[in-house]
This record gives sequence, structure tokens and C-alpha cells, in this order.
Amino acid sequence: MPYQANFTMKKTYPVLLLSLGLLFSGCGAKYFLNQGNKKYDAYAYSDAVAKYQKSIDKEPLYEAKSKLANSYRLMNNLSAAEEAYREVVAMEEATPTDQFFYGKVLMQNQKYGEAKAAFQKYAESVPDDKVVKELISACENPKKFDNQLDTCAYSINPVELSGITSAFGGSPYNFGYVFAAQTIVEDKSMKDPYSGLSYMDLYYSKKDKSGTWLAPEPIKGGVNSEYHDAFACFSSDGQTMYFTRSNQAKGKVKKNQNNEVTLKIYKAVFLEGEWTNIEEFPYNSDEFSNGHPALSPDGKYLFFSSDRPGGYGQTDLYMCDWNGTSWNEPKNLGPVVNTAGRDMMPQMGFDEKLYFSSDGHAGMGGLDIFKTKMNGGSWSTPENMKSPINSSKDDFDFSLDADGKVGNLTSTRSGVDKLYEVIYKDPIISAEICVQDKESKQPFEGAVVYVQNKETLKTDSATTDAQGIAYFRLEGGHNYLINARYDQTLANSFDISTVDKPCSDVIKSCDEGKVVLLEKTTGPRVLDIYYDYNKWDIRPDAALELDKMVQLLIDNPTYKVEFGSHTDCRGDDAYNQKLSENRAKSVLKYCTLRDIDPKRLSYKGYGESMPKVKCECTQCTEDEHQLNRRTEFKVITE
Repeated sequence: MPYQANFTMKKTYPVLLLSLGLLFSGCGAKYFLNQGNKKYDAYAYSDAVAKYQKSIDKEPLYEAKSKLANSYRLMNNLSAAEEAYREVVAMEEATPTDQFFYGKVLMQNQKYGEAKAAFQKYAESVPDDKVVKELISACENPKKFDNQLDTCAYSINPVELSGITSAFGGSPYNFGYVFAAQTIVEDKSMKDPYSGLSYMDLYYSKKDKSGTWLAPEPIKGGVNSEYHDAFACFSSDGQTMYFTRSNQAKGKVKKNQNNEVTLKIYKAVFLEGEWTNIEEFPYNSDEFSNGHPALSPDGKYLFFSSDRPGGYGQTDLYMCDWNGTSWNEPKNLGPVVNTAGRDMMPQMGFDEKLYFSSDGHAGMGGLDIFKTKMNGGSWSTPENMKSPINSSKDDFDFSLDADGKVGNLTSTRSGVDKLYEVIYKDPIISAEICVQDKESKQPFEGAVVYVQNKETLKTDSATTDAQGIAYFRLEGGHNYLINARYDQTLANSFDISTVDKPCSDVIKSCDEGKVVLLEKTTGPRVLDIYYDYNKWDIRPDAALELDKMVQLLIDNPTYKVEFGSHTDCRGDDAYNQKLSENRAKSVLKYCTLRDIDPKRLSYKGYGESMPKVKCECTQCTEDEHQLNRRTEFKVITE
């Protein structure tokens, strides 16, 4: 028995040690988990990460792993978040929420195929989630937003601000921007536990004459408090500001029943060089947040985002209208604009379009910037601003100046919150003009195509290639007249327009059924020029043809020219006869001013008596009238 007893003790002693080791290990894991949770609940995610990692080193608890992944995501450390979520979703305890955020992180890391699979797995558990349906759609076609469609329309340049670590939410003010910023501070009592930097304050900066941003200065007055102050907007006269502030009382942040610090909107007035007379927005609450105010240019509407009860999602967009003495009750912008996700950070542009950020509408990954406009009492379907305005990261708080040419946005595309200046460039639209032989309908190579801007009368020309295509780059926002020439040929004409077309667009006239048809002629070399209705001055496109004819006569001293001028059928006979003679005389004058001997030029006015296109006058199309308003030339080479 003693031996047996001794044997038993030898066998059980290591087991006892192992059990005690597991017990102490488990206690250690939960201890660090609890410590991490305290930091997590205080938004001190960087400190929380360290505690969760120690907990996981002791024991891979689900809660520690899930909150570690969340912390990385909230810190915008997306590569670490992806790896952490990858481990979390493989655990038995994983929730649909873990799967959703795993998909979001994958999407922000531009791994759209994996993100789609993650969202589809989430949708198996939550089939009615409208947001995830939009995200799956976006993952199926990521190039819809990120194929450089509009990179030619905007240039995006980082705003370099000395002494600033993080900056966002720029609002145009006094030829510069007022924005929220954080700096490095040593005093722990002044640190934001979320970021480890200072609390947000409002600063002002503008460019000097060399284009360098001046050192930011905190705005003067009582707006900047001990905690967060951000997202300012200004009245058109620059005398009134609305801004966002952390809810606080007696120098301390104030939390709601869910242990959250809410946001509130405040108003300030500019008096004697300082922002003062600070008043609270009447529709604030200690239980929900109001933030990101934005005034319409005329001051009649105030837009903001809020998570107040009765919305469609996590945060919704609202608006108040000014009744002359105060703001009326907030109105939700409705389900066309608001989603089940986050719809926030509005800005009303001088173009009367509302710009806002959302992760509930289909986009590129994180928050994307969208635009909408009020039409007849309802908002238009939000339109994604695409790249380079948007990226796969968070992009928000987009605004443009009064001219619509310069603006700013905030983005985490570089890994931190950063202000970017947006320069809008007038679009240049690519156009491919199609020319075919009238009889064979085959591509017409070597034809000279003329494109005339109908507003500026500027004319450009290009020669067709073997496919019968002439290529142009046209200014946006204009209408153009198209025709073509090739030696002894006659052609029709048609219009194209670049109005409201993005620079990403390519006008392909063949695809639109618009083709220049050249009809070959025989006999003497024939040229035509055309006129605007009721005019006899030489248009720029006509001048190009006349210049060629002048050069031909200079190069060939024996050549002569016969020309006859014509009108369309509108107007009486006598008037049209006189009009045609004036057109002929304008051609004669044009040539003689270029040292062509008038003896080599013979002309006559025919009025409306010899139309090129015969049609019932009241039924003639404008193209047919145009072909009849002409001067025809015959170059006699004998």
C-alpha cells in the first residue's frame, strides 16, 4: 500500500500541476480580456489591442479575438483587421456581424472576390439586409466605380499642414478652409483615448501666393473646448458658424444611457474678430447625436446627420428649414437618400446638389461620397462620385467653392484622416466621327472632317483613318456641327453635343447612327461652303475651305474659279436674290483681300431658284435648309 500510495501521488502530482496551470492561464486570459474591454469601452483602441493580445496569448477566447479585430478596424489598420477577422470567422462562436465586418475590411483592401463571398455567407443568416445586397452588387462589379472613369475631371492633392497629424472636415471660409485637426500631445489628460492624439479643435489655413499652405491657426473665440470640436459650416456672409461638439457638462464629457458620448450641434457668431455667443441647436439631445451641420448657400436650410429614433439606419440625413426667426422641426430626407447603413456628413454645394457620405449605397469599400438633388419635392437617386473622388477606404465631407472649380474632401486612403484639395477641370470629351462612302457604305479613308463649335465658332479638322474614323478631343458643355470634305465630294452634316457629358465619355458617331456620307462627283473640282440662316458672313468652317482654294490659286496661277451663291426657300424671291448676291460678294472680298486677282473670279447670285435639296419648304429639315444655304465653286484647271 505505501508503494501504491506513493505511486499514486507520483501519477497525480503532474496532473494537479497541469490543472492548476490551466486554471491560472484561464484567469489570466479573462483578466486581460476585462482590461481590454475597459479600454475598448473608452474608445482607447490602441491600448485595448495590447490587452486583447495578451489575453489571446494566454487563451484564444472568442470575445478577445473579435474585439481585437474590431479595434484594428476602428483604428483603420485594415491589414491587421483582415487577418484578425479571418481567424474570428473560423471560430464556432463567430456571429453574422463578424462576417459582415470581415467582408467590409476585405472590400476596403480591394479583395472584392473574397469580400463578396463573406457578404454572401452573412446574407445566409441575415437575408433581408438591404445594405449587404448593395455591397454584394458592388463587389460583383468593382470597376463600376474604380476604373478611372472620371480621373480626367478632377485632380486630388493632399493638403500639407505643418504641425498637424490628422485633419478632416474642411469647410470653405475666407479664401481658405476651417477644418478639424489633431496634434501630438504629451499630457495624457489632453489625449483622445480613441486616437492617442489631442482632442479635435477647429483650425484655419489658406495658401500663400506661392501656393504653400500657411501654418494652421486655431480659430479665435470660445468654440474650441476641452473635448472634440469639428465639422464647421458658415453662412454666406461669414458671420455665423454651426459646428459639432462632444456632449459635455462642467468640463467633462457626458454619456447617455448606453454609455456613449453623443454629439451636439452648436451655433457661434463672429464678433470683433472672435467666434462667440455660442448657442446650442434646439433639437439636440443627451440620448442621441446630431452632427455634421451644413448650410445651404442661401441660408434657408440646415442639413445634418443624426442617429435619432425613427430613422432608416445607423445614421440618417435630416434637414430643417428657416422660418424667419428659428429652425423648424427636422425632417428625414427619406429612403431614397437614407439607407440601413451610415448616411452622414452632408454638404450643400452652390450647384444645389447635396453631397454626402454613405456605406449603405453601393460603393467602393468604406464610406463613399454621393450626390443628389431635390427635384419637385423629392430627392434624386444618389449618384456615386466614383474615382478619384472615392477610394476603397473612407471618403467623406466633400465640398466645392462657389465657382464649382475648387473644393476639398477627407479620406483615409493614405492610412490616416487627411484633407485633400480637389481641383475640377473642365471636361474634354473624346469623339470618334465616322465617315462612309454614300454608295458602298464602306469606310472612307482620307476625308477631312470639320468640327465646328456652334457657340464659339472655333473649328477643328482631322483626317479619317483606314476605318473611316477621325478623332477629336472636344470641350465639354458645347454643341458642334460636323461635316467632311474629300476633293470632288459632297457630304451631309449633323450635330453632336458634349453638354452634361463626363470626360470619361467617348462619343462614337457610328454607334449613335450619325455618319458623314461622302458622295463622289465627276467633272471640275467642286467645293461648297455654307452659311447661317439669313447671314452672308464667312463662317470659320467656310474660311478653312476658302483658304485652301486661295492657296490652290496661288500655287496654280492659271486656275480660275466660278462660284454661285444660293439661299434656302424661306423669305420672298427678291430678298433671297439680294441675300445670295451679298453672299457671293463676301466670297469675292475674302479672296481679293488675299491677293487673288478678281479677273480670275466669276460669280453670280441665284437666290432660292436652284436648291441642292428639293423639298416642300414648310417640310424641309434644318439639315436640308443648311445644304441649300451655300456657295458652290468650280475650280477650272484648263
